[in-house]
Amino acid sequence: MPYGYYPFYYGPNQFYYSGGLFYQQNNDQYEVVTPPVGAEVPNLPSEANQVTINGIDYYEYKGVYYTQKENADGKTVYIVAGKDGVLNTTEGSVDTHNIGDIINQLPEGCREVTIKNEKYFVSPDDVYYEEVVDGTNITYRVIGKLF
Repeated sequence: MPYGYYPFYYGPNQFYYSGGLFYQQNNDQYEVVTPPVGAEVPNLPSEANQVTINGIDYYEYKGVYYTQKENADGKTVYIVAGKDGVLNTTEGSVDTHNIGDIINQLPEGCREVTIKNEKYFVSPDDVYYEEVVDGTNITYRVIGKLF
């Protein structure tokens, strides 16, 4: 394990956290695992970026979203609020794709727009997509965000 790791339990499972990565023991070794949503950690990775979604500040690092709060001891902690680029909020699931990501289906509620005679799609949370056609396969590339 990296120096300074933070051990914690989430439910019955023990995890270890260090520098934005979560680990679990598997036999005689430790494996990087997907963090459990709701887990509380004492700090953020230094490369985490602050993003505002639906008026709420989050911190994102490698597709994991954190919120900041004070624990019972008055210390600042960070709670895993989403993973794999998906953030679940009180308003439902929010699409948090990054620029350049390719997706197979547009998020619900997208509308078609024309910019400089080109067709694009915009999600309700102002993420812009372009259609990518490869033979008979159609996907969508994230090309911009307005936050």
